[in-house]
Amino acid sequence: MNHRPDDSNPQPSILTPGELLRKSAMIYGVMALIGLTVMRLVHVNLVTSFTWPSGLAEGGRLIVIGVVGAGLLLIASYFFEDWFPSYRELKAQVTRLLGPSSVMTALLLSLITAIGEESLFRGALQPTAGIFVASLLFGILHMGKDGLLSAWSLWAFLAGLLLGWMYIATSSLWPCLIAHFLVNTVSILNLRRSYRNLMTIPGACVAMRPCASDSVSEDE
Repeated sequence: MNHRPDDSNPQPSILTPGELLRKSAMIYGVMALIGLTVMRLVHVNLVTSFTWPSGLAEGGRLIVIGVVGAGLLLIASYFFEDWFPSYRELKAQVTRLLGPSSVMTALLLSLITAIGEESLFRGALQPTAGIFVASLLFGILHMGKDGLLSAWSLWAFLAGLLLGWMYIATSSLWPCLIAHFLVNTVSILNLRRSYRNLMTIPGACVAMRPCASDSVSEDE
C-alpha cells in the first residue's frame, strides 16, 4: 500500500489560532468567573481591586508599577532562556503552538489570560492562602514538558511573587493586569516573529506545522 510521505512520521495535531483562542476563552473565562465570584462574595475586594483612582498622579503610579513589573519579568525571562536548556526547549514547543497567531490573536490571548489568572491567583487566592502559596500554585500551573515542573515553573513562581507584591503594595489589580498583559503580548509577538523567521528556512515548514503560509495572518 502506498502512503503519503509524512504517514510514517505523523505530526501531532496543532490547534489553529482560532481554536486556541476559543479554548483559551473557555478555560480562562472559567478562571475569571471563579476568581471574581470569590472576590465579590468572600473577600469583598472586587470593587476596590478594580477601582481606577480619580487622581492623575495615582493612576500614573499604577501604570508605571505595571510597566516596570513587566520589564523585570521580561528581563528575567531572557536570563532564564540563557541559563536553562529546558526553558529554551519549552519556548521552541510554545513557538510551534503560538507562532502562527496573528497580532490580534496575540492581544486577545494576552488579555484573556491576564484577567483569568490575576483574578483567580492574586484577587481570590492570595488574600486567603498568602502570597507564597498563591505564587507556588501559580508556578505549578505553568508546567513544563510532559506536565513536569521545570524552569518555566520557577519563573512563574517568581513572577507570582512579584505580581503578588504589586497587589499588596497598591491594593489594586491594575498593575498586575498591566504587567501580565504586557509580558504575554511581548512574549507571543516574539514567538510569532521567531516562527515567521523559521518558516523562511527551506524544509522548516515540514517540522513546524501548520505552515506560516497557511496559518499566520499577514496583519502587522
